[in-house]
Amino acid sequence: MKKKYGYWIFTCALVASLCFGGYEYMRAKELEYAVSNSYNRAFFELSDYVDDINTLLAKGLLVNSPAHFAAISSELSRQSAAAKECLSQLPLSDVSLEKTEKFLSQVGDYSFYLSQNALYDTEMTDEEYQSLSQMSSYASSLSAALNSLQQDMYNGNLNFNKNKTGAALVAYAAENSMDGFSAIEKEFGEYPALIYDGPFSEHIENLHPVMCENAEEISAETAAMIANEFLGMKNGFISYEGLSENSSINCYTFSTGNNLCAVSITQKGGYIIYYLNNREIGAEQLDAAQAISSAKDFLNAHGYYNMNESYYEKSDGSITINFAYTQDDITCYSDLVKVKVALDNGEIIGLETNGYIMNHSERDMPEVKLSRQEARSYVSKHLAIDSARLALIPKDSMREVLCYEFKGTSNGRNFLIYINAQNGREEDIRLLIESENGTLTV
Repeated sequence: MKKKYGYWIFTCALVASLCFGGYEYMRAKELEYAVSNSYNRAFFELSDYVDDINTLLAKGLLVNSPAHFAAISSELSRQSAAAKECLSQLPLSDVSLEKTEKFLSQVGDYSFYLSQNALYDTEMTDEEYQSLSQMSSYASSLSAALNSLQQDMYNGNLNFNKNKTGAALVAYAAENSMDGFSAIEKEFGEYPALIYDGPFSEHIENLHPVMCENAEEISAETAAMIANEFLGMKNGFISYEGLSENSSINCYTFSTGNNLCAVSITQKGGYIIYYLNNREIGAEQLDAAQAISSAKDFLNAHGYYNMNESYYEKSDGSITINFAYTQDDITCYSDLVKVKVALDNGEIIGLETNGYIMNHSERDMPEVKLSRQEARSYVSKHLAIDSARLALIPKDSMREVLCYEFKGTSNGRNFLIYINAQNGREEDIRLLIESENGTLTV
């Protein structure tokens, strides 16, 4: 009986193991099919979106109506964003698609830039038309390559599964003499640089800090002396944390022995680009006006002259104030300095000067061609204007535009509207978000 009982237990265990194994196998296969289907869907949708982009760009080369071009531009922006999303979902981590992704970004952005010019009756230049034509040509190549891969998937010769992803897909494409992703990416290596007024313009990648361009390079030892002088040795000896070379501004970083303070000094010029003091802050004793006064005194003492406060935010017993440089009564918003003040005693506990170092210089200001009253006529009649002044504002491309800044109210909310001082274009609209903790713009 014991022997039979043992066989029965063994048989039940074996059957249970087989059932469980079969169940897990089916679940694994279902998951594999689901993942594969998800990849296939993303790929087919990518191909469809690129086909649409190719068609829209071809039409855009012949459009002569600003309103029609604006409609095509809007659709291009939507299709290119969707194409990028589909591309990001494909299992191609082993393949660099940076240039392909950038091309898709520029498609929507560049067409939007052209459509904005068209709305202001600015005709497309020969150079802009050539750029759009080249963009159309590359879109056609990308569309053909994706359609070729798509046909192989229909024929069952290619699929996105765990045995053929990333580099394996590209290798397959190369072996079969097709324009696969790697071939397209290589082709984009010869794609001409696009310089225009947009966030994906090529020149943005090559921006250099203006204040560091002709400045002398200093050693870590010299930077340490600057950091010590700035800190005033109030928090103990500093230690060297290293040289940061991963951003547009190389800088030396130091910290105090108690790790309360950190300060970064630019390698070229020896400018303080960042400072933070993490000390505990006591009960608030100062209001915003007193903190702003302390911050101004600090900036003047450290060589930041003609700086005027714009907006601020209070948090955890401190206030962070944005200051912008003023030249000839024109506010230069690119030259931004942020100062953090402790509200218990007015001590400066934070400083960030990246915008100032990247952009500050004495400008040759553009000519003001419109009077304040003329510029005011371009502002919506639904804004009750409270004040106006001249300001130099940065666009997404980092190009600066001289504008009249009109501040006013509409439907109980405060706004800033920027009108180009040369041609009357409405360059930007900002909503002022005001609360007991400060004022921000969005």
